[in-house]
Amino acid sequence: MPRGLLVALLLALGLLTGTACQGGVEVEPPRPSASSDAAGDATQVRRLVDDLGAALRDRDAQAAQALGTGAGSALLRAVVANAEALQVDRLRLRYLTDDGPPSDAERGEHGDDVRAARLSLRFGYAGADRRATTVESRVLLEPTDDGPRVVGFGGPGGSAGTRTPLWLQAPLDVVRDGRLLLAVAGEGAGRYPALARRALQQVRAVLPAWDGALVVEVPADQAQLDAALAAPAGEYDAIAGLATAVSGADGRGAPVRVMVNPAVFDGLSQRGAQVVLTHEATHVAVDAPFADVPVWLLEGFADYVALADGSVPVDVAARQVLQRVREDGPPDGLPTAADLRPTAADLAATYEEAWLACRFLAQEHGEAGLVRLYEAVDDGVPVARAFEEELGTSQADFVARWRDDVRRLAGVAG
Repeated sequence: MPRGLLVALLLALGLLTGTACQGGVEVEPPRPSASSDAAGDATQVRRLVDDLGAALRDRDAQAAQALGTGAGSALLRAVVANAEALQVDRLRLRYLTDDGPPSDAERGEHGDDVRAARLSLRFGYAGADRRATTVESRVLLEPTDDGPRVVGFGGPGGSAGTRTPLWLQAPLDVVRDGRLLLAVAGEGAGRYPALARRALQQVRAVLPAWDGALVVEVPADQAQLDAALAAPAGEYDAIAGLATAVSGADGRGAPVRVMVNPAVFDGLSQRGAQVVLTHEATHVAVDAPFADVPVWLLEGFADYVALADGSVPVDVAARQVLQRVREDGPPDGLPTAADLRPTAADLAATYEEAWLACRFLAQEHGEAGLVRLYEAVDDGVPVARAFEEELGTSQADFVARWRDDVRRLAGVAG
């Protein structure tokens, strides 16, 4: 029997209707399962994320804005402007999965229907990043008649490992000057361009062979810093700045940023702010996030570059450690990793101690000698052997002479 005739017959017999009778009880037709609903939602989110990636690559602010709702629309327009100013390239945006439940704060701001999804975000900055990097990020979505729409990115306290690059979080004031790329959220770039240019000059004065770019990003507040670093709230509250890999996991050659904590940095004097920024810029130049170098050499070298111009007198720059020497005598040896751990006692004085060691190395063997030692150790040469091969002395002899120098600076008799 032809299918059309069969359907007509069933309809006539009442066996193919919106509801069917079974023992006098109405039975609703089968509904889609929860799993098929979830699959449909995932398809909508995936389509939204694909469309957003295309809008960002095309720098199409109107198309991006249409993918948001409420404050999310304005944010997406700003994100397109950020991508254009920063020359975001090699961009790939991909939906991964739904994230955990939004926080109470997020529901309070966006409503009980808000949901979170995880994204894979691949990007780089043209002219600054030699290669792209990939991070897991987080987007907040709100249902609308047209499907899910973006209301924001990121989340509180790093949201279980997700990273939200600053250019996804807020409108940025971007300064591009040769090999300097500066992005500042909040109210204008302020003093940051001058500080960053000076930091670049100071690093190149000591490391003229370095031909990389310096990328500095300044969040508007600590919440934005935490989101960019996948950090629990409060982890970086006491630091003024740090050099960090964008993804936190890539190896050498991966993009590294100087991230500034404005809550601390903005309270520094001009001289103090310059020391911090040049210190972190030095870490960028030597790929410090991936280095296998003793902490005293890693941090002492960065401080050496930041203080090499002599703008800060030694009795000021080493005030705390020199007072410690006057009270307790000179250090027994070079600072250990335990001495320089974040929770160690008198940490600031021990950082000054590491600087004095590198400063004395440069005095005894020239700045080029200090750089050779650092590069040899960074290349995998054991420290003791590097002293002998690069400087023609033993580490023990150097430490003995350095202890005498510290005594002299502190005004303590030997």
